[in-house]
Amino acid sequence: MFRYHNITYLITDITLKLSLGIIFFNYGYGKLNKLLNQEADGLIGMVASIPFFGIFPLFSSWILALTETFAIFAFIYGYTNFSLSNFISRFTGFLCLIISIIIVYLHIFAWGDNLFSHGPFESLNIEEGKKAIFGQFLFIPISIYIIFNNRLNLSAFSETK
Repeated sequence: MFRYHNITYLITDITLKLSLGIIFFNYGYGKLNKLLNQEADGLIGMVASIPFFGIFPLFSSWILALTETFAIFAFIYGYTNFSLSNFISRFTGFLCLIISIIIVYLHIFAWGDNLFSHGPFESLNIEEGKKAIFGQFLFIPISIYIIFNNRLNLSAFSETK
């Protein structure tokens, strides 16, 4: 007999990880393609403006592109039943959290964007000509969920429980 809460947990977990993985893959693939075609001056310039990562902008650009591109494969690997699969899934969530925090930092503090286009909290609203980044901001709690609530629960499909 299936346990309803285990199945819904599993579906939620898979949906969140695959959604985040697809989003990161989409952005990472574009960056990786530009790096491979030697058209990544804008990307390298952006990475050079980030504190700490700007020390080695070319290396950091490659790490960023590869991490974003292969995050989905690490999340998929996290659903295998090997000894390191849980660690790899959590570590990938941690890397996504770091990237997400850097994205939000750049948008708000370097480029002047903000979270919302309008709303009751004026300090969180964008100015004219800027971009709302509430979508990018949501990557932070999703990454935190993956780090701290990552447990593969195969008992959802156990007939004895």
